[in-house]
Amino acid sequence: MTKNITRRDWLVGTTAVASGLVFAGAASGQDMSEMMNMGAPISKDNPIRMTNNENPYGINPKAMDVIHEAYKKAHLYNFTIGRRLTKVIADMEGIPQGCVIVGAGSGQFLMAAGVVAGLAGGNLVAPSPTFGSITRYAKNFGAEIIEVPVNEDDLHISLDSTRAAMNDETTTVYLCNPNNPIPSIIEKNALEEFCLEVSKTAMVVIDEAYYEYARDEDFSTMAHLVADNPNIVILRTASKIHGFANVRIGFAFAHPDTLAKLQQFRSSTTSYPAMMGAITSYQDTEYQKFIIDKNYESLEILYEMFEELGLQYIKSNANFTFFHAGRDATEVREKLLEFGILVGRKYRTHPNWVRVSTAKPEEMRYMVEVYKREFG
Repeated sequence: MTKNITRRDWLVGTTAVASGLVFAGAASGQDMSEMMNMGAPISKDNPIRMTNNENPYGINPKAMDVIHEAYKKAHLYNFTIGRRLTKVIADMEGIPQGCVIVGAGSGQFLMAAGVVAGLAGGNLVAPSPTFGSITRYAKNFGAEIIEVPVNEDDLHISLDSTRAAMNDETTTVYLCNPNNPIPSIIEKNALEEFCLEVSKTAMVVIDEAYYEYARDEDFSTMAHLVADNPNIVILRTASKIHGFANVRIGFAFAHPDTLAKLQQFRSSTTSYPAMMGAITSYQDTEYQKFIIDKNYESLEILYEMFEELGLQYIKSNANFTFFHAGRDATEVREKLLEFGILVGRKYRTHPNWVRVSTAKPEEMRYMVEVYKREFG
């Protein structure tokens, strides 16, 4: 059973409010045309970004202050701050600190896992569509990629179909949970059973980039499995809810022996200011609650439009949704861009579906106004 995802409670008297992050309610198209985006008027060349699943409010102001201060020592090497950050994360997850490593975004761990899979030979099994980094790296290093289409009816990942697609040559299974571009989840009990079963013969890599946004009671992280299962890897990122998209912080949770394998293929170091900011951001649950609440407020605005127009859509467990526009996704993207709104690209497997990242509620209302006028 899915929880009611409409939450209207506001964060009062916190850093978010003090920093001016709560904006006015409804905004008309005329109002929006006069507003600024990233310091400049909204336009085709400076659109509202509803395409990359970013945090529209940016980095926690407390964390930003820490980052600025940390740059005063950025000219000095610091070889201990990483351990401090991994302890914070390990304690939050209830797993041993030796099962956590930090890197410059989760992308480098997707790359490392893909390289490990490719060098192992055989094949990597992944849903389709899904986030494609690990499959690209695995293919580049010699692995065959077996794509498993999502269910036709609800667009969810099918664990049964994933099992059926595996064979004696399967070395790795990749699951994005919540998935991307389809913000569905895998039921937690079924997923745990799958992980324990499949990890006996293959590595299971679960990308939990949108973990913090999921409110469905059927969702759970699988981080608790890593300490006793060398073939289970969980990936997280600060790029989404924490707004670190271009600051670069990510984590891999796995058995220490497995982390040692991934460490061989790390592509970059992690900056001291980024890690200092992450320590603050991850521990500030009030700011995270603010971002989550605003995210679901924005989603509800989209849902109302979908219901009004009779459009099929996916109830989201992330900071984006996926809807059937009834026309080519590129047409929708290009038309909305004329009005300063940038939504997601077309997906090969679902050419008439559009992924829309959540922006601020007033920006979502502008998007709805434009969409209904142009396509309704």
